[in-house]
Amino acid sequence: MKSKALLQLVFYVTQFLCAHAVSAQTAFSPSQLGEDFQLFRTALEEAHPGIYRYEAKSSMDGSFEAIEKELDKPLSQQEFYKILNPVLAKIGCGHVKLIPSEDNGFMYYYNVETLFPLKLFLDKNKAYVQYSFDTTSVKLKPGTEIISINGVDMEEIIEGLLNNLFSDGHNQTFKYYELNRYFSALFSNFYLEEGEPHNKFNITYKERGRKGRMTLPSVSYQKVMEHDTAEQNNIPYELEFKNEKTALLTIRTFWPDEDKYNFEVFLKESFADINAKNIENLILDLRGNEGGKDDFGSLLLSYLVNADFRYYDKLVVATNERFSFEGHAQLPEGYEQLRALITQTEDGEFRWEQNGNLAVQTPHENPFKGQVYVLMDGACFSVTSEFCAVANHLDRVSFIGEETGGGYYGNNSGAFAIVTLPNSKMKLGIPLMAYYIAVKDYEFTDRGVMPDHPIGNTIKAVLTPQDEVLDWTLGRINKK
Repeated sequence: MKSKALLQLVFYVTQFLCAHAVSAQTAFSPSQLGEDFQLFRTALEEAHPGIYRYEAKSSMDGSFEAIEKELDKPLSQQEFYKILNPVLAKIGCGHVKLIPSEDNGFMYYYNVETLFPLKLFLDKNKAYVQYSFDTTSVKLKPGTEIISINGVDMEEIIEGLLNNLFSDGHNQTFKYYELNRYFSALFSNFYLEEGEPHNKFNITYKERGRKGRMTLPSVSYQKVMEHDTAEQNNIPYELEFKNEKTALLTIRTFWPDEDKYNFEVFLKESFADINAKNIENLILDLRGNEGGKDDFGSLLLSYLVNADFRYYDKLVVATNERFSFEGHAQLPEGYEQLRALITQTEDGEFRWEQNGNLAVQTPHENPFKGQVYVLMDGACFSVTSEFCAVANHLDRVSFIGEETGGGYYGNNSGAFAIVTLPNSKMKLGIPLMAYYIAVKDYEFTDRGVMPDHPIGNTIKAVLTPQDEVLDWTLGRINKK
């Protein structure tokens, strides 16, 4: 029924209401802001099935009431956005989104011609230079620590941005993944005022123990995207044999271009080849995989299990009633028909039962029976994290790397309601289904899947061509 990759929501938003965009500099009156806020709150409370999954209702009510007190003066769209967004992030849902503008691409909302010119690697409360987006004018060496930007300490900047990023529960690895990927955009959105000149940045830095100051020229969105596009590997999955006993299966997405790539055929052929070669060790590299189709997650798992298994425990929705805000929303195609299929349990819970992964799943006829090593990081989100959570119960699976970005017990995703705030025209994307994974008794109830062998990313690892996580895994296998 659905694809659950993070960018699915962005796709829906970009199809909707382009004709009604307003300038971010437009000032909205307190009454206009109040009208938008009431719709924002009402839509979340009526439709979001996991609004109180990680945060108590009393806590959310307090945050909503605090927002109201800040709407007593005219605000621009950007100012309003910066008030709403951290409260939305507080819910602990990695799929919910507030989109101010659809014109400039994912995460690039404001000041897109005056972006910070350095690609940074952020590790806890420190920031290091990876490279410059404009090598002709910026001469800082990779690995140089950035201490402040425009007089604001990096520790303060990082904390402020983390509070505005979305993740499942209290997970931090997905937030850092987003922060490292989109720092220039995020800094622009939250630390640069729209309409003000920002053609340069004053930084302090530390290189080889020595502090210095420098003024950097800004770069455009196009310049940043050139580098981002160049770094992307568009091959969704690959199989490589490292030696006669070990295979490396890399799956970069569960949402491939199905006109070019057939995931089912790929898995069938790959595991036939793996088993024919009597492979004993399978390294499954899921790093960077943000999710996709849940059927692909359960299909992959069917090649790794030797007994029947359950994938989802239940799918919960907020209500089977019509939403009061439907006049301001784009709802999923066929929503009325879908709503009629929602059932209510004896304890009052509303459930969606029309998903094949709720049924008991069976192993593939020719599953892999050797040792499995799963490489994962903070980008492992949505379906990818679901797969890891269900696979976690298999004794012969080891997880190596970082905590997954998605929640161990599930997420809120599936179909989306796209709500347009009437005055600011911002789009609120609300997932309509809460997915609960068929797992139990996990120590970290509000986190992702934890690695058996933690290997966190560092600036040293980022700047070297070696793959520390893969090399460690191969070394462990070779010692057996």
